[in-house]
Amino acid sequence: MEFKELKNVDLPFLNRIVELEEEAFEGKGNVDLWILKALIRYGKVFILEEAEEIISIAEYMQVLDEKEVFLYGISTKKRYRNHGHAKEIMKKSEEYFKNLGYKRISLTVDPNNEIAIKLYKNLGYVIEEFQKDEYGKGIDRYLMKKVII
Repeated sequence: MEFKELKNVDLPFLNRIVELEEEAFEGKGNVDLWILKALIRYGKVFILEEAEEIISIAEYMQVLDEKEVFLYGISTKKRYRNHGHAKEIMKKSEEYFKNLGYKRISLTVDPNNEIAIKLYKNLGYVIEEFQKDEYGKGIDRYLMKKVII
């Protein structure tokens, strides 16, 4: 399994990522081509890849005026779930940001997504805030953070 930072990638490769995102999020909150291009150019996007197949992806953006990044999204192909790939890509990206001098990583998660919350807590993330109606009526989120220094 290879951990890679995406930089200059072509349209067919980007479309493969968008397909993975659509599968993982079932059309509810996944990144599209426009967002993905911006995240690659102005944020950080990492993948786990094996034999040229994208297994997992994690997208980050910088919190301006802070030594903090925000995990915009993370997804794993359905057939590769529950094998530790999300944990692996998060640990490797945390190390990447730590080496650049960042101090914290934040993210938001659906309070009903018990699997993701368990993963984040096992990695040391702490719920800092309940965000009521963050994405519209009844679409709540937990804000979670982790200190990485």
